[in-house]
Amino acid sequence: MLSVRTAPLLTLCALLGACARHPLPPGLEALPAPAGVIVEERVETYAIVGDDRATIGAALRAGVTDANGRRFAGYHSWTITWRYETRAEFAHCSIARVTVTLASTVTLPLWTPPPGADSGLVAEWDRYRRALAAHEQGHRALTYAGAARIRRAIEGIGDQSCAFIGASVRSVAEPLLAALRAEDARYDLETRHGATQGATWRPGAAP
Repeated sequence: MLSVRTAPLLTLCALLGACARHPLPPGLEALPAPAGVIVEERVETYAIVGDDRATIGAALRAGVTDANGRRFAGYHSWTITWRYETRAEFAHCSIARVTVTLASTVTLPLWTPPPGADSGLVAEWDRYRRALAAHEQGHRALTYAGAARIRRAIEGIGDQSCAFIGASVRSVAEPLLAALRAEDARYDLETRHGATQGATWRPGAAP
């Protein structure tokens, strides 16, 4: 059996296993796993402390940090890996089976209203948190579709010399992976990281 990995495989709870016992937060919805794709998901949170709009806004701006040191209130990280088996006949090989694994983590802020919290503040938080989750849902949907494209591309590789089939897999999968990263970045650009979808904290506005 030959296998190729694009990145170290993460050990996460499976979407239909441990994660299924914990409802997704409002704005995130369960997505059907594409055929031949194993989806491993988790939702993480970080605490927001404050009892006024300005303090909460400052905590959201501090948010979580990505690999490039940029800060975001919400974040979706992912890796896609693949494994394949070949069927050999003399010096020629064909793809016998392909399994793609998508590991996906959404990180969102969590604020617990303190006793006596202003109802308008609570309503604004609920509105914002749902919009932010909906933005991350868009990222999730892109990676689901991308994982499916990679699986189909590998599965479609024709019979060839066993010596070159590994290179053929990389030649079809890695450009699709790069294209998915670009699509992911373009989604953030077009939505202004969710601002056009309502994921903007309004410190002075009524909900």
